[in-house]
Amino acid sequence: MPNIQSDYDLPDELMAFVDSGFLEVKWEKPAEKTIRFHIPAMVTTDGRGRFVLFEIEWIHPAFNSQFCSYYDQVRGDLPNFNVIKFVEDRGDELLDIDTPDDLIPWLSEVADRVPPNN
Repeated sequence: MPNIQSDYDLPDELMAFVDSGFLEVKWEKPAEKTIRFHIPAMVTTDGRGRFVLFEIEWIHPAFNSQFCSYYDQVRGDLPNFNVIKFVEDRGDELLDIDTPDDLIPWLSEVADRVPPNN
């Protein structure tokens, strides 16, 4: 079985969310050193009844410039991950979370707000 932590250079703090089940692997693209996580506890509906869900797309940091989908001026100049909010009938919106040092507290805050057994 592959080791996603080493395969994608996931920080220990992020891996803890995977190990706890808060993040689930949605898909992997090993050839692009990219993995996408789904956050099942955050699936909800908005005031209009549209499904809302959140995902994290992570690219191994050493390969960000090769496989990133978004960049400012040159490939790889933005973080090696995206936090994606999907709203049915609206599509994807990237959340403004720029570093793993921002991502981990955001995940912790969200996990603390989710009711147990959700």
